[in-house]
Amino acid sequence: MDPDPEIPELDVELPAIDQVAIVVEDLDDGMRRFRSILGVEPWTVFRFEPPALTDTTYRGEATEYGMVLALGYAGDTMIELIEPTIDPNVYRDHLDEHGEGLHHVAYFGWDEAEAEHVIEEFEAAGMPVVQSGHYEGTDFWYFDSKEELGGLVFEIGVRRDVEDRDPERVWPEDAA
Repeated sequence: MDPDPEIPELDVELPAIDQVAIVVEDLDDGMRRFRSILGVEPWTVFRFEPPALTDTTYRGEATEYGMVLALGYAGDTMIELIEPTIDPNVYRDHLDEHGEGLHHVAYFGWDEAEAEHVIEEFEAAGMPVVQSGHYEGTDFWYFDSKEELGGLVFEIGVRRDVEDRDPERVWPEDAA
């Protein structure tokens, strides 16, 4: 069977998915729901906003944006809940277009050369970077892969000598 000429073939090998991310309107409500229904806890909450969030782009333009996020685990898979705080950003776009729900999957194990290769492959295939930034030793890029991946955005990241960060808070509080 010949490959579909409409579907790009990229030279990218994905070792594993590190993270599944869901966009929510209210982070506290999202943490409560995912704890009650799926048992995900504890949640560590981080604020990704300027000035700690730097070198940010949105749809090809230098743009400041921000979000507050909560990280929890379902087995070995990181679950990320994201509430946008400073617009415009791809999270607000998703909420406005689709409401809450699955936004992206991510892999953070790339080194700089591998990340450059992945960026080149996605952009050459017509899936450009739609948002990027740098936060405390981690660079990240989101690709416009929604059409090719059935509504799903793909994110990659490079972590450089990142130490464990202290969260803004842990929820529930008795889990700290």
